[in-house]
Amino acid sequence: MHDLLKEAAQKLAPDKRTQIFKVEGEVKGKQVVLRGEIHSAELRDQLLRFVADHSALTPVDSMQVLPSPALNGKTFGLASQSVINMRVKPDHGAELGSQALLGTPLKILKEKEGWHLVQTPDDYLGWVDDGLEVMDAAGYQRWADRKKIIITTEFGFTRSERNAHSQAVSDIVAGDLLALRGSAPGWFEVEYPDGRVAYVARDMAEEFDPWLRNAKDTPATIIATAKRFMGIPYFWGGTSCKALDCSGFTKTVYYLNGVLLPRDASQQARVGAPVDSGVNFGGMKVGDLLFFGTRASADKKERVTHVGISLGAGRFIHEGGDVRINSLSESDPEYSAPRAKSFLFAKRIIGVGEEHGVRRLSQLPYYRSHEH
Repeated sequence: MHDLLKEAAQKLAPDKRTQIFKVEGEVKGKQVVLRGEIHSAELRDQLLRFVADHSALTPVDSMQVLPSPALNGKTFGLASQSVINMRVKPDHGAELGSQALLGTPLKILKEKEGWHLVQTPDDYLGWVDDGLEVMDAAGYQRWADRKKIIITTEFGFTRSERNAHSQAVSDIVAGDLLALRGSAPGWFEVEYPDGRVAYVARDMAEEFDPWLRNAKDTPATIIATAKRFMGIPYFWGGTSCKALDCSGFTKTVYYLNGVLLPRDASQQARVGAPVDSGVNFGGMKVGDLLFFGTRASADKKERVTHVGISLGAGRFIHEGGDVRINSLSESDPEYSAPRAKSFLFAKRIIGVGEEHGVRRLSQLPYYRSHEH
């Protein structure tokens, strides 16, 4: 039964970063009792069918379907700080897996000793202990229906008054979302998910609905956004312009142009249209994602470990210690021999739709227009 459940996990929930599948089976006569945690009712039903179809045993469901009933319906959350940390385990010493920006909607799956296991819109899982506003479906919907602003400057502060020298309420970074309460010359009055009220200078933000309508992932906008982050240092798990890892960089660049990429490089490699890199990389267009890693061998699968954004002609911008420009062409002064050696393939995101797994914010309920 262990092998069968392992096979089921590989087929039904292959990525542990996006789905919970912690199930064991106990054989009792002609039945197998399935216990443990499973991500959703849909995944539970798929597993029950799989076991019934691939064994002579009748599956008996004793699994705990998430979200946990112990949450009492409070299965929605919002990031309430400029950036919140998501760890791989409910422990301050655990590895930082990812981050979520202020105003990001989060699905809450369970709670443990003050930590909440959450899932982001890109389906990534992580544990959060601070900066999370927990709510039920009705409270979440009230927030989701409100007009928002999006922070468009790289870094700044909200203020307690309509005065740039007044007390800071918090820091803010590009991509943060806040509820719009009102506006005055030069300022937006905003509200945080946790109820704090503050003011944001108009030159640091835009009303979200017009911004979303105008957000376009074109070669020009993608590269212009990417170059805004030149020199920002590398930070494992970072997904904001405070500090970034390689896939956090590509994710943030595309998010600021209305596209929701998966979190990690190996996940980003699964979306987009395949690109023939061509002779001297002439087949790659500006804005394509370039993937790096180790090639498949007789005993190992191909492994994607790094990602960057094509600038054309073999040049690319990426987070590699800091955000920098390198090249795959030996004749280029920015040539990187290690990156050239580890280059695997490219994928196209610009102009590509959901048939290739590319999702745009305008297609997701939370990010759709809130105009009334």
